[in-house]
This record gives sequence, structure tokens and C-alpha cells, in this order.
Amino acid sequence: MKKISQAALLLIFTFLISFWADDLYAQHILHHHSPASHPELIAIEEAVQSGTLTQDEAILQKMYVVFAPERLDERFHHDDEAFIKCPFPIQMEFEQLMHDLNPSVIAEIDELLQTNMQHSESTSEFLSSSGNFIFYYETDGTHAVPLDDLNGSGVPDYVERAAFAADSSYRYQVEQAGFMDFLQDEPYEINFRNTGFYGTTTRSGSTTRITVHNNFNGFPENTHPEGNQTGALYATIAHEIKHAIQHAVNRWSGDAGSFDWIEMDATLMEEVVFNDVNDYYNYIMSFNPSTNKWNQNSPHNSSIFGRPEMSTPGAYWHVTWMIYYYEKYGIEFWVDVWDRIRQGYLNGDQGLFLNYMNEVLTPKGLSIAGEHVLNHVWHMASGPGLSPADRGFDDRDNYPNSNFIENLYLPPDTPAEISGRTLFSFAANYINLQPANVTLGQPSFTIDSDINGVGIGVIGYFRDGSTDVQIALDPNSNRQTLQTTWSWSELVDMNVAVVNTNRQENAQYNLEVSSVIPDEDTISQNYPNPFNPTTRIEFSLNETKDVRIEVYDRIGRRVSILVDGRLNQGFHSVIFDGSGLASGVYFYRIVTDQQAITKKMVLVK
Repeated sequence: MKKISQAALLLIFTFLISFWADDLYAQHILHHHSPASHPELIAIEEAVQSGTLTQDEAILQKMYVVFAPERLDERFHHDDEAFIKCPFPIQMEFEQLMHDLNPSVIAEIDELLQTNMQHSESTSEFLSSSGNFIFYYETDGTHAVPLDDLNGSGVPDYVERAAFAADSSYRYQVEQAGFMDFLQDEPYEINFRNTGFYGTTTRSGSTTRITVHNNFNGFPENTHPEGNQTGALYATIAHEIKHAIQHAVNRWSGDAGSFDWIEMDATLMEEVVFNDVNDYYNYIMSFNPSTNKWNQNSPHNSSIFGRPEMSTPGAYWHVTWMIYYYEKYGIEFWVDVWDRIRQGYLNGDQGLFLNYMNEVLTPKGLSIAGEHVLNHVWHMASGPGLSPADRGFDDRDNYPNSNFIENLYLPPDTPAEISGRTLFSFAANYINLQPANVTLGQPSFTIDSDINGVGIGVIGYFRDGSTDVQIALDPNSNRQTLQTTWSWSELVDMNVAVVNTNRQENAQYNLEVSSVIPDEDTISQNYPNPFNPTTRIEFSLNETKDVRIEVYDRIGRRVSILVDGRLNQGFHSVIFDGSGLASGVYFYRIVTDQQAITKKMVLVK
């Protein structure tokens, strides 16, 4: 068997696109969790599954799609000129087959990759203004960049814009945000090639190098004010520089080096560094150039908005799952996560990506499970016509409306039910509930499931234009009860997210929505607990009465009065803000003319 060259082996590890799926999620992953949304790649993999194409032949055909479309078998050609976002390494298929590949296949892949990465005598060089990046480009032939040179510098504007994007991306991601530096002694290499993808990052010795499309002609639309070509160029370079950072952190290894996580992370950087491009809109909804509108009902819409029932992570299509954390906790959150990934790599203990996230959340009094519920609430509340004015994504009005599996109407005094629903691990169902405003009492939700950790998040839309969110999640229980503090007569709509926070198991659940009138005074355990810096305290009154709610520190000093007045019968809630207090144990107490109830809570900063 012919030996493959080391250079080609590194390139194959980087460029080879595979389509692995386990038995349970085969179609789920095949069509939504990899570059297989590309129609030609789907056709190739379907031919493998039907037995009409061998794995050797399939690998070659996949490589042709990316690097040599003129060689692609006619039966896999598709009129839809789809582009691959980033042919980043999913190495499982190659690692399983590399020792069994036909020598002729290895030789052709070797030749193909070497040809696509060589510099010629006509190759020009350009050094970015920072001196950190060197660009190799052609001015004629297949790989030529656009030749416009409006400033008369002798360097194509396209190359200069790429240099600006690289310097800007490095300045923000490394120098300002604090992600790991990937530069070594020599300027970092960026090449322009005419390929079937936006860009890619490949190993090169102990470092990496980037390849970017040479013109982006015919690529999907974006919103950059200077046009689609500039927008695609900027987004791609920000994306690929984050891949270079990831490689410096852990050499793209372990769970944090899996396709889904690293692509979500790199796509996040497009939005963070160049937030006027919005190329990722193409992955959360499809663009229709003829109407100049985004098609949220596209069959390729595999985003959380379109298919919340899909498990996270999901590569580019689930980038908004990461945007949630960025907008809520800042870029520092993701810097801390990657710092922990680096420490795990250095210690030889590469854990799960979600566990590293949990390590960052825990000191804040938060958990990945609780945040997953709220993350889905943000998604459920996005889109034209549904976006609350005071909560959710910054760009929520431009996001698509979410997909609701059912619309329920609650008749007066009759519970509404959904039974026997199946929910993938770390996924959600969205349900719209039309309230009956003549119903007495207040909305109550109960979920029973066959596993622990199926939580619920509810958005209430009120007649005065305001909204409120309430959630219930006990990760250690298979029953969740959410008693809202809302009045039916004040509600115009409710949206419900049933969220499976279990990372490994699917769930079957039943949901019941009813109305409850309290028959005694109670005060519930605050949520979240521990908390930082705010938490919600819920309580009920069996009749209209005077009520006082106070907070004390552990030595008995009163630090806050949250409620002091006359309230109506029913369920109520109040927010306690511990911003000005030290970490520690605190006690809150409800006092009425009938009784006093005290509970403990923990502030963690």
C-alpha cells in the first residue's frame, strides 16, 4: 500500500468531510449536524447508504465537491449552487478507513490537496499593516482575486480588505478579549483559492494557516453595508482566525475539538467582530434574493428557531445558542471557558465542552441546565410579532419566528393537556397557549416525564404590553410544577418551552395546564439558589391581606424590605437584588396576620 505524505495527511485531517451518525440519530445528524446540508454531499452519502457507492469512492466524490467540482460524478450534480461554510475536520470516518483505502484513492487525494495549496511563480505577497499576517494571492488564472485598486496602492482592494479583517479580528479576539495568541515568530499565512467553501484553517507544522475564497462571487447574501463580497470576506476571516485560536488551545482535540462546538464558536466570532455582516442569518433562516426577504420556513432551516426539538450542539445552525451567553454574560464568559479547555488539555484531562461551561457558571450561582431553559425561552420569544420589548436577543426582531409544535386553548375551569410527547436530549418543544381570561385563579403548569431534568419556561404576554418569564427546573426530579403569579384576565398570550436538560437521554413527558386558587399563605424557595446577584421569591396569600417580606443576614441584621403593604389573594413574586451585599447565607421571611415563614438562600459572587 502506498504511503501517504505527511503534508497530505495533515491536509486530509483538516479538509475531509465525514458524515458520521449513531443509530439513534442517524437522519437527525445526517441532515442537520454537518456540512451534509449541501445537496451534493447529501446525495453522495445517500449513495453510500444505499450500497451504490463505496466508502473509497465517496471520499473522493466529497473531496471533488470541495476542491474539484469539475471532477464530480454527474449523478451527484445539483442545480442548487450551495456553498460549504467551512470544511473543517470531522476525522472519524477517515480514521476508521485510512488503513483500508485503495492506494490509488490516497494518491489522488494527495495530488488534489497538494495542487490546491501550492504557490506558483506568479503568486504575489502582501503584509498586513500590523505585520502579523502575510497574504498570498494571484492576479490571473483560476485563483485570481478581484483586481480593483481604487486607492492606487498596487495591491488589489480585496487583499487590503482581507488584511484589515485579519488585523481587526486578531486585535479584538486576542488583544482585547484575551483569547489565546496563536501567532509565532513568522507572519501568519493566509491564501486565496477558488474553492467550493468560504474558508478553512489547516495544520502547518506546529501552527496553522488559513485559506479564504478568492472572490465570493455567487455566495449567499449578507447585510454588510459595503456589499455581500466584503461581508463574506470579513465574516470568513473572523471565523477562521477563531479556528486558529482553537488549534493553539487544544490542537482541535477532545470534545471541545468536535465539529459542532468549534463551528458554533467560530461562527459566534463573526457576529462579535463584524456584527453588521450577519452572514449567519443564512443558517438560521434562508434568504430569498427575489423577494429580498429571509425564508424562515425553508426546509434547510435547521436552527433552534426552526427545529428546537433538535439536540444542541448543531454547528453553524445553533450559533444563537452561543450568542445567548455572549449577550448575557459578555465575551469574558467564552474566554473563561476556553481557558479551562486549555488547562484540561495541558493536564491531559480533556472533558466535555458543557462541563467546562458549567465550571464557569457554577461560581456565578448558575448551572448549564438552568441556562439551557432560559436560552430556549430567548429563542421562543424571538421573531417579528413575538419579540418582547425588554428581553431576549439584541437582534431578536430580525430573527425568525420559532416553530411551535401545538396551539392550545384553555377552556374555563378545564385543564389543557399534552400527553406522550418524546423530546430529544438537550432539546425543547415550544407550545402556544391561548388563555381564557374568564378563568378564576392563576395559571399553573405541571410536567411529568420518564427522566429527571425536563424543565419548563413560560412567557406571559400582558394586555398592557409588558411580558414576564417564569421557569421551573429541578434537575433531580421527573416532576416540575410552575405556579405563575399572573392573572388570567391580564394575559393575552402565553408561550411555553418544555426543555430536556438531560444531556444523554431522550424524554417522554406529559404537560398539564390548569388554574389554581391558593388556600393558604406560603412562600417558596427562591430561584435561582445559589444566585448572583438577583433571585425570584414567590409567595401566595389565601385572601387579601397585609403582608411584609424582609431579608436578613446570618447574624440577624435586616438588609432589605421587599414587600410592605396590602396585596390581593393569589400568587405573587418579588425580585431580590443582592448587588451591594457580600457573598453568604441570607434569610427571607414572609409575615402576615396569620403566620410568619422563613427560608434560607445563598448569594455567591
